[in-house]
Amino acid sequence: QWTRELTLKTNSLGWALAHANIAVECDIIPHLSLAVPFYYSGGLDYFKPTIKFRGIVLQPELRYYPWLQQEKNDGFYVGAHFGLGWYNYALNGEFRIQDHKGRTPAYGGGIGLGYAMQFKKNPRWGMEFAVGGGVYKAKYDIFYNEFNGPYEDTAVEKVFFGVDNASVSFTYKFDLSRKGGNR
Repeated sequence: QWTRELTLKTNSLGWALAHANIAVECDIIPHLSLAVPFYYSGGLDYFKPTIKFRGIVLQPELRYYPWLQQEKNDGFYVGAHFGLGWYNYALNGEFRIQDHKGRTPAYGGGIGLGYAMQFKKNPRWGMEFAVGGGVYKAKYDIFYNEFNGPYEDTAVEKVFFGVDNASVSFTYKFDLSRKGGNR
């Protein structure tokens, strides 16, 4: 009998970059689930004001598990995702880049591959490893990388190709198939 689960997870690589994050994955049917991760990095600078990677990112992904593990959506999966991200970053260079007027997120999508597993001692807990790539359209402003720096250019539009997700996540599962308590 297939077990329907809801999984909460957090990406340790995101935390290493000071991006608070949480994701929810809900099984839809055997072999298919929907994962919705959310990342947030506020006003934090990395060691000095000219290095920052701030953002708010949402990246829902529909996942297909070709082989069920112990009648659960676990193991290898392939996914298709959509991404939306507001950003402000500087890498200690001459310029800082921010989404146009702070109101124009990059958007796009791509595909991902991953592997979800449960710990043997307590199967509610587990880990997930994933990588994804995609195509995103961005409209952004370029500022001189200094406090309240002036514009260098505005409304620049580009399409980006590349890695849009890398994660090593810790997970916790809730069984949605179980009915109430003892009666």
